[in-house]
Amino acid sequence: MYNPNLASAEPPKITVISAKSQEIAKLRVAAYARVSSDSDDQQNSYIAQVDYYTKNIAAHEGWELADIYADEGITGLVASKRDDFNRMIQDCRDGKIDRILVKSISRFARNTKEYIQYVRELLRLGVSIHFEKENIDTGKMTSEQIATIYGAFSQMESQNHSNNMRISVRIRMEKGDYVSPTTPYGYKLEERTLVIIPEQAEVVRRIFTAYLSGQGKEDIANELNRLGIPRTKDRKMWYSTTIGYILTNISYTGDMVWQKSFATNDIPFRQVRNKGEKPKYFVENCHEPIISKDEFQRVQALLETRRLQIAGTVSSALLKKKLHCGNCGTLFRRKIVNEKVYWACRRHDSHKDLCPISQVPEEQIITAILRMYHKLKRHREQILSPLLSQLTELREKELRSNRKINDIDKEIAQLTEQNLVLVRLKSKGYVDSALYLSQTGDIDFKLRELRRLRRRIMETTGEDGQIKATETMLDYLESSPEHLGELTEELFEALVENITISSETEMNLTLYNGLTLKETMERTVR
Repeated sequence: MYNPNLASAEPPKITVISAKSQEIAKLRVAAYARVSSDSDDQQNSYIAQVDYYTKNIAAHEGWELADIYADEGITGLVASKRDDFNRMIQDCRDGKIDRILVKSISRFARNTKEYIQYVRELLRLGVSIHFEKENIDTGKMTSEQIATIYGAFSQMESQNHSNNMRISVRIRMEKGDYVSPTTPYGYKLEERTLVIIPEQAEVVRRIFTAYLSGQGKEDIANELNRLGIPRTKDRKMWYSTTIGYILTNISYTGDMVWQKSFATNDIPFRQVRNKGEKPKYFVENCHEPIISKDEFQRVQALLETRRLQIAGTVSSALLKKKLHCGNCGTLFRRKIVNEKVYWACRRHDSHKDLCPISQVPEEQIITAILRMYHKLKRHREQILSPLLSQLTELREKELRSNRKINDIDKEIAQLTEQNLVLVRLKSKGYVDSALYLSQTGDIDFKLRELRRLRRRIMETTGEDGQIKATETMLDYLESSPEHLGELTEELFEALVENITISSETEMNLTLYNGLTLKETMERTVR
């Protein structure tokens, strides 16, 4: 029977069970560096920066080294050109990194748009970035405004540097101290002066003489190829465009024109042809001539005469192998009826029962193509820019799933880890300097080779062709005329791959990036 008095007389026995001491997870810290590829620049070498960041991270008790990412001798203006930067971002997405150390914002990116994009993405992933020079920690920011200002400042720094270079080049041109970065075929550069290469100079004279004697540019190129005359050590074949370039290059008279092209002001910088936007500099008698000025002028006159002779057939020549029948697939052929030019399906033209699509006036086809050009010119940002973004995203996804790329990334990570182990052993005195330099040198070489292999694989992926074609199209449309009144070779080379005539009033234009646009061909009322 329960006795309440007895229970209260004996107090309960209490045993304290101690709480387990919780291990605090270490912060996984990575470092990103853009290192010099110059063998004499020891301060910014890969080994020096690995050593610096290894010691820096080891000095913090709650940190552990995740990896060190470094891109060698590659510009920071565009992130897509930095292999290790992209590998680091992917590791952040995979949850392998908690914090990133960078010397300065300019090392991380100089393109404000990409800078903000990656800072925001990493913050969403819970990854903070510490920029040492600016003493900015994105994990402690209450607003992105500060980071945006510094990112804009970095881009401005890059633009200022580029502007300073332009001013320096312009001053040297005005003083006559400028040296062109390109050397024409037939010359070599010695002590800032163009010096004739005798055997190449003979080829140049042969080209001018042949053209004045009546040979065409293509015939001259074919003859040089047949005789096995080399161009340069990197280029072996001759083309009609090569001959045309030589025939119009005033450098062979001993004169030069400077600033025939220039770099754009906006990032990413592009080199474009100078069509009068910038001053040009004509320099007389600056080196020994290969041909006389009189011979050069006679060639220019002959080139203009021949150009005028074929001016009326330029459009026809451009359309010749581009027009296909949408019904039977055969090529269209050019025909003249009552002094008017038409294009007709070959099968329909031989017998109307073989194909229902009848002939179409050339004027209607040209008008439709020019209308398409002007639409693309006006709306390129709405049509081509989103397509370029989608293609780039698809390419990145493919690369992430590419086994070869993944294997290379693993090997790069393993070699980086080996390098870190060597740094630790060297810091503790377990490895002598000679062995350390030998081993790290071998690893450094292997890393460069792997990065080169990675870039080659990336360049051969499926979407690359479409991406490059779309970029070429955008470049052309940005610099091409607002109003184009006739078909040009540049338009066809940059945009139009194929034209399909689907009816007497409708055509489909297939562009080089695979995009197909539909255009109507309105009959001209006279």
